[in-house]
Parts: sequence; C-alpha cells; structure tokens
Amino acid sequence: MSVTVLVVDDEPDVARYLATALRANGYTAVTADSVEHGLEEVHKAKPDLICLDIMMPRQSGITMYTQLKNDKTLRSIPVIFISGVGHEDPWDFRSFVPDKSIPPPELFLEKPIDAELFIESIEQLIASTRGREGGPNK
Repeated sequence: MSVTVLVVDDEPDVARYLATALRANGYTAVTADSVEHGLEEVHKAKPDLICLDIMMPRQSGITMYTQLKNDKTLRSIPVIFISGVGHEDPWDFRSFVPDKSIPPPELFLEKPIDAELFIESIEQLIASTRGREGGPNK
C-alpha cells in the first residue's frame, strides 16, 4: 500500500527536493506552498504524514499544525516540523505553542535536510504509527 506524504513548504526547491526523495523511495508525495494550500491538500490527498515548514509567509506552519490538532478528523495525522530556523537542543515546542492541549509534533528536522536522514525518519515514523487509527494502515 502506498503511503502519502504531504510536504508543505513555501520554498519550491525544498518542496521539490523532499518530494523527489520521497518518490525515489516509493512514497506518494504531494506538495503545497502555503498553509491555505496545505489545508486544501490535507482534505483532498488524505496524507498519512505531513512534513510542515514552520516559517512561511501569511500564516506559519504553527498555525496549520494547531488547526490540524484541533480537528477531530485530522489530529491523528503525524507531523514532522521542518525549519531553517535554528533551535536549541532539545527543541522547545512549548515556546511556539504554549497550549498544553496541543501535543508536540512527532519530529523536528532542521534545514538543510539530509535526504537519507529524512527518509530514515519517515520510515521509522510510519513503522511506529502502523495499526494506529488514522495511521498508514487505514
């Protein structure tokens, strides 16, 4: 069964790079260049996983993430945050989203993203979510 991954990033080169890595490894990749387009694609493509850039114009990835996690039909979709903004290790999700009812994302990857590490992270995340309601075995 094909696993669909939605990549939401306003940088076309990054979205293309990640989508190419995904497709080369057997995944179905869908891209979106904004939060608005990303939310449309979530409903249309019904992805098994979302890779979401944090810093985007108009609305941030944090906004989209919060909307996903507040929607009963979408909250189970795992999310990987990707960002070019440096962060402390460990990454402090609560500095972005203080609302404790919103769970942290499954993973944070910093740009530039190594394709091998990216695919390895996707594989581990997909394997860990198999069997969960709304996961890749749906």
